[in-house]
Amino acid sequence: MNDQDLTSSPLGIPEVRLTLLAEPSSVVLARELVRYALGDWGCGRDLVNDSMLVMSEIVTNAVAAARGHHIRLRCTMQDQAPLLECWDPSPALPAPRAAPETAENGRGLTIVAAYAKEAGVRRSATGKGKIVWALMAT
Repeated sequence: MNDQDLTSSPLGIPEVRLTLLAEPSSVVLARELVRYALGDWGCGRDLVNDSMLVMSEIVTNAVAAARGHHIRLRCTMQDQAPLLECWDPSPALPAPRAAPETAENGRGLTIVAAYAKEAGVRRSATGKGKIVWALMAT
């Protein structure tokens, strides 16, 4: 079950949320969510493309951590910059790792750090799972 909720915060800050199954095909939907939201909010093409890449890396990690479970995405604006978030139910925190040049994976957090102004992970307020986030550079 996928569920999309287009909302605004009480302060009028644009926000889009999407619940997806943690499956590889959900990465494409996550990228489209970011493209749709940021394009609608007037962000430039380079910022939209960078944000799509970052969200796809965050969601790819969530799929690996919680395959078959639901994940929740959130895209909003903070200090005039896109804030991208992905919640998954796994308690395991992502950690950067050194990937050999020939590896096909293992560079996601490095990519996020290269494109985002700030990024991190926090435990969910409910105590279940974690939220990986990135505040994009503008």
